[in-house]
Amino acid sequence: MPSLKIGDRVSALDGSHPGILVDIDGATGYVQQPNGVEVEYPLGRLKPWEAPKAAEQRTLSGPLRDKVLRPEDQALLASVPADLVAAVARSYERSSGTDGARIPFEALPPSKKLDAIRIHLPTLPPALVAPHMRLVLAFRDLGKARR
Repeated sequence: MPSLKIGDRVSALDGSHPGILVDIDGATGYVQQPNGVEVEYPLGRLKPWEAPKAAEQRTLSGPLRDKVLRPEDQALLASVPADLVAAVARSYERSSGTDGARIPFEALPPSKKLDAIRIHLPTLPPALVAPHMRLVLAFRDLGKARR
């Protein structure tokens, strides 16, 4: 057990309740927390304070797992005209919230592109989507099939 003295920055063994050791009475230490509250702990349950380790910065909300597309899904993805793909990519980028919060549309694996198109297609201007109603219905049906 490390030697603790009055005035040391300490925390509980699990890193919680940091503060300053303000008094020692036998085997009990009194820790004043940053909010001014004084808490007593057995000295054996205190350790010198350590700065918390920086959390790993993630840019994705979860793992990017690509699924193998069924042949009909591959055909559906290939049938989307370039102007719709570009419009979906812009909608996808605008909806990301903060810069760097998700990977760019162009870098998405095929299964994620298919999902992004399915989600963002209804948000596109009607004039752009109107000539492609069969495609819109196919993506709607794809969404229903996945539920």
